[in-house]
Amino acid sequence: MSVIGPSCSLGSETSPPCACARKAKAAAGIAGAASLTALAAAACTGCCILPFTLPAAVLAVAGSSIALLDHAHLWVSRLAIAVVAGAWFWIGWQAWRRGRRVARTTLAMMILASLFAGAAASWSLLEPQAFSAMGIVKKKGLHGG
Repeated sequence: MSVIGPSCSLGSETSPPCACARKAKAAAGIAGAASLTALAAAACTGCCILPFTLPAAVLAVAGSSIALLDHAHLWVSRLAIAVVAGAWFWIGWQAWRRGRRVARTTLAMMILASLFAGAAASWSLLEPQAFSAMGIVKKKGLHGG
């Protein structure tokens, strides 16, 4: 008994190809067409659905980023104050070491940085007035904070 079916006998180089080989090529072509159709359907779905879902995804990322920054406010403010104080020290040390005056633009930028760091440090005092001026009511958190 042969493992190869009677319709698919091994032929010589001059005999016509087996019917099984033609069926396999046809099946491969059908599978390729089905894959291409599925890929095209996925691309069309992405093209049509993306304009509806992208704004929601962007707003969700933006909202979570703002919430993350709100919770990181304390340590980022402390870091900013430390960086500004370190920059003032470094500028003063460089001016003393070289015996030169500090440039006006450097002083102006450092004063501006100090004002921003001071505003960030006092944000808990400024926040209620700023939000009420803009008409924003900040709700209490779930845990009373």
